[in-house]
Amino acid sequence: MAADESVRSEVGRIAPVEGLRGIAVLWVIVFHCSVLRPNDPWVLAIKASPLEPLVRNGYLGVDLFFLISGFLLAMPWFVHSDAGRDSPSMKSFYARRFWRIAPAYYVQLAFLFLVAIPALRGYDYWRHDKWVFLYNFFAHVTFLHNTTPLSSGSMAVNGALWTLSVEAQFYVLLPLVIPLFVRRPWFAFAVSIVAAQLWRIGARDGLVPLVQAELAFGSIWSWPEGVVRYLMAHQLPSYFGHFGAGILLGRMWLWWRDSLRGAWWIDAVLAAAFVLLYYALAVDGEMLGDMSWSIHLVSLAALMFWAVMRPGKLAMNLLGRGPLASAGRISYSAYLYHLPLLLIANEYLADAPAWAVIPVYLVATFAVSWLSWKYVEQPFLRRYVREREPTARAVPIANT
Repeated sequence: MAADESVRSEVGRIAPVEGLRGIAVLWVIVFHCSVLRPNDPWVLAIKASPLEPLVRNGYLGVDLFFLISGFLLAMPWFVHSDAGRDSPSMKSFYARRFWRIAPAYYVQLAFLFLVAIPALRGYDYWRHDKWVFLYNFFAHVTFLHNTTPLSSGSMAVNGALWTLSVEAQFYVLLPLVIPLFVRRPWFAFAVSIVAAQLWRIGARDGLVPLVQAELAFGSIWSWPEGVVRYLMAHQLPSYFGHFGAGILLGRMWLWWRDSLRGAWWIDAVLAAAFVLLYYALAVDGEMLGDMSWSIHLVSLAALMFWAVMRPGKLAMNLLGRGPLASAGRISYSAYLYHLPLLLIANEYLADAPAWAVIPVYLVATFAVSWLSWKYVEQPFLRRYVREREPTARAVPIANT
């Protein structure tokens, strides 16, 4: 997307989105801390609190990230359509997405393969099976590491990276499907929900040719069918509904952002959605059977709807500035590094006081993330913007 077709240049800065990113990344980090440090005093304190159901389901931070992506990235197509302008350039969109995510991701891959894996598995680990190591390297470089169990776990060191595959594949698909959302947004959203549900059912019980192909590819490692089906359940089609909901929210925001700015009932919608989510997580996680995932989606969509439609003092103070916004700014790099750094902390701080490990880990994670944001993310995107539009001001990463 050219500089004059970025989200910020089209619609301005949507400040609360930064805080939503902060919530998403902190939710995922706390979740992984609870899984990998179950007896840590900080984790035990949280588990004993009413926050326990939210922490236990912290993977939903990923769902919120997908919603945000759909919301922001489709926006220029709606703006152009409303103004009677040509659609944004597909080529420029792909180029901007590459320069937005690839530099920091590739630097992280260097850290993963050259530092984290040797530090956790030993410096001879890569020699154990060079083919597996090289396969993982090329699968990760091409954002295809979520296609087989051989690479989906990122060498059991950074398993969170599967979401980068889903994001990158969504970027490829977006310019191809967005015309339907522009013409018939509600219908397109319904199709995305149906497609996601059909894929989830297929990943559980069907899609036999794909499952058999995976099993044949992995016959030397004897992957169980359950592992293959779990992998397929977390591939892009399962999240069509999340991206579709985000895109629809973007359409709704452009329609109603002025007329609903002071609508009090949006607060009631948020409260009801939170109660519904908490009930689904704490009491009855299967209340809608196979469609229970949609409860999480609706609740997170209500949070985003409130944040962007009602940007008053509360939303701005909570999400548009302060700690959550700061975490949101560096959330991409924090997501990239948080898991291997947690494993390294577990390994090398094993003799430290238990109460000190998570604070030290968090300081290290956010320091590394800030350095990555400052010296990798920002410079590469700014350079791309300057080359595409020499007179344009270099925009921050936020809302692009």
